[in-house]
Amino acid sequence: MKKNVALVAGGDSGEYVISVNSAAIIRKNLDTAKYNVFTILISGKKWVFLHDDGKETPVDKNDFSVMHNGEKITFDCALITIHGTPGEDGKLQGYFDLMGIPYTTSGQLACSLTFNKYFCNALAACWGMHVARSAKFGKGEELTLERILGKVNLPVFVKPNKGGSSLGTTFVKEKEELLSAMHICLEHDDEALVEEYIEGVELTCGVYRRKGEILVLPVTEIVSNTEAKFFDYEAKYTQGAADEITPARISGELTLQVQNTTRYLYEKFELKGVCRLDYIYSKEKLFFLEANITPGMSERSIVPQQAEYVGITLRELFSDVLEQAMRE
Repeated sequence: MKKNVALVAGGDSGEYVISVNSAAIIRKNLDTAKYNVFTILISGKKWVFLHDDGKETPVDKNDFSVMHNGEKITFDCALITIHGTPGEDGKLQGYFDLMGIPYTTSGQLACSLTFNKYFCNALAACWGMHVARSAKFGKGEELTLERILGKVNLPVFVKPNKGGSSLGTTFVKEKEELLSAMHICLEHDDEALVEEYIEGVELTCGVYRRKGEILVLPVTEIVSNTEAKFFDYEAKYTQGAADEITPARISGELTLQVQNTTRYLYEKFELKGVCRLDYIYSKEKLFFLEANITPGMSERSIVPQQAEYVGITLRELFSDVLEQAMRE
């Protein structure tokens, strides 16, 4: 019997459009012989079922159901492809836990923990990972150059502490630019993370459970071609703004180190579903940057590229994730 799958997209971050685009790609690649797919768009309090003809029907949040052709539809699984809140920070996961509906991401605690970059890095450091030196500042706190630079040294990244994208992130080389970058950041979040810049090779690695076993994907090297010189929003989503090289141009020994670290952190953070973990390799040390709980899923997104390299199609990838979620 075919399963009813809610493909949940949208969200309340600046990556709403990216999420909707990812959902369209996922829908195109889901096995319709196995799944009835219903696209659910979330934006603030507006939750709707998007019909194929563009018509919208409200979602009944009391039991997460929709009406279709006069029939009440409930769901066997929610495939979450929201970047940022509420799909990546644990809020939606808590709701689905209350509803008793399986979902394809990590659980509420793991999502909320990894979404908070400061706490995520602090915990990774406790487990022996190298992380960049950083300091956290809240909206409303006194922000002076002396106070900030007393905790970190330039150059730095100023980034939203709780953000699923690179929106609001600035690379700061001169102290005269720092307070402006803080104000830009705090327009996107109520906390700013100021993180020391580490020069090195940017690497990222996807991972998920396939038929119950953890599968670590190949490592990708990222070379940003933007003025920002890091994998910012422009580099992620502008054609030609970044080179994503799979497999990475690194030694076999370093590749194995990145993959083993990815497996280790996937288990330690108690992650589920498809995740992507980011690193910088600098001066013979591997620095952990962050964990992405709902990475992009277009054909040219990084994780699909990595899967394709080892012969896993998007259809197989999404089926693997759905079957694993409904099995757990």
